[in-house]
Amino acid sequence: MISLLLGMSLAKPGVLILAGGGETSPQMVQRFFQAIGGPDRKILVLGQTREEPPNARSSVELLNENGATNVVLVDDISFDRKKLSAYAKEWADARGFWIPGGDQNFFMDRFGVRWARWYFPKRLREGVSFFGTSAGAMIASHTMIAGNGDDGQVLTAPGIGLTKILIDTHYRERNRQARMRQALARTGAPMAIGIERSEFIVLENDQLIEQVGSADVVRL
Repeated sequence: MISLLLGMSLAKPGVLILAGGGETSPQMVQRFFQAIGGPDRKILVLGQTREEPPNARSSVELLNENGATNVVLVDDISFDRKKLSAYAKEWADARGFWIPGGDQNFFMDRFGVRWARWYFPKRLREGVSFFGTSAGAMIASHTMIAGNGDDGQVLTAPGIGLTKILIDTHYRERNRQARMRQALARTGAPMAIGIERSEFIVLENDQLIEQVGSADVVRL
C-alpha cells in the first residue's frame, strides 16, 4: 500500500500540446496519442469553447479518423455543482483532454474559474495530457489573453492554469506581436509564446521541450 501511494504521488505530469489554430494536422494528433499512451486511451473532447458545444463533434471525428477508439464528447452548455462533481468521478480514467478552438471566455464562464483551476491542473499533475488549438491553447495559461477591448488594448482574464507561460495564437497571421508583448508586461508571466496556424509546441513542467514551426518566444 505504501509503495502504491508513493507511486501515485510521484506520477510524471502530463504534457501540453498547443497549436496555433487552422487545420489540425495528423502530426499533431499522433503527438497527442504518444503523450497519452496510444490511440486506445480515453480522450475527452471539451466543446465548451464553442458557442454551441455539440459542434465540437468535428474534433471527435478528426480523432477517430486518425485512429482513436475511445473518444467522448462533453457538449454541456452549462454545469452546476452536482454535475461537476459527477464528472470529476466519471472522468477519472481519461488520459487526455482535447480543447478545440472557439472562444476561451465561453469555456471559463461555463466551467467557472474556481472549479476549472482546481480540476484541470490536478489532472495534469496526475499525468493526463492536454491538446489545445487557438482558443483551446490560449486557455492553458494561468492568466490568459481574453481578447481585445474596444480601445484596442489587450484583455486578460484567469485561464485554467496549466502553465505560467502566456500563449497567443494565429500569431503572425493576425499581427498579434504587440498584443502578446503588452499582455506579457501586464501579467508578469515568465515568458510568452506566439504560435502561428499549423504550428504547435509541447510544454512540460513549464518548459518548451518541442516545437514544430517557428513559434516566437518572448521574455521581458
